[in-house]
Amino acid sequence: MGRIIRIILLILLVSPVNAIAIPSEGNFVPESGKSIWGFQFNNIFLRDFNKVQGKGNTKQYFLKASYGLSERFFLDGKIGMGSVSFRRNDGLDLNFSSGFAGGYGFRYLLLEDDQGSWKSIVGFQHISCHPFKDTISDVNHRVIWDEWQGTWLFIKTFEKADLYFGPQYSAVQLKYKVDDFRRRLKTEDSWGVLFGTDYLLSEKTSINIEIRLIDEWAVNTGISYKF
Repeated sequence: MGRIIRIILLILLVSPVNAIAIPSEGNFVPESGKSIWGFQFNNIFLRDFNKVQGKGNTKQYFLKASYGLSERFFLDGKIGMGSVSFRRNDGLDLNFSSGFAGGYGFRYLLLEDDQGSWKSIVGFQHISCHPFKDTISDVNHRVIWDEWQGTWLFIKTFEKADLYFGPQYSAVQLKYKVDDFRRRLKTEDSWGVLFGTDYLLSEKTSINIEIRLIDEWAVNTGISYKF
């Protein structure tokens, strides 16, 4: 099992993904050999692209799942819909209605004290959003919003809630196409910080709220159930 985990980690870390900052998925994790299913809403209010190109935002809705590959290693996946808005610095506003969105990632329990009151989790997540085109004056505009993120969470566990915070490293590429002209717009701000909580509604049900700052301005929320 340890060898399988190392192989998966290597594939995820070196795979050539074009990537945004994303929900860290927090501390509500499945037991080994079991899964968690849930719904998630992710709203990135603001992300700068190369400072001089423009500003973007996206809204994403996901059905998500996590699987416990071991007691410490958890695989994450999601599928859903997402929309993108992009305001170019020349004043043109582009709005791309919801199309396919999906993502994957992993979390690894790095440290935990004997009482389980303090934990540390590292993770990697990737999301790709493919909204429908926007046509202005018979000119077709298309985008793909690609994002990846690495996080290191520090978690304090209470009776009903887990509070967490930590640094994140993120990157976004906006693949922008106008008719036959193509360009990849990249973000310059990569380092940020996140704060979140997982609150237990029952032993198997949890709601999550998370805020991400500095590299982007974003919030996500969701509900999950352990099977």
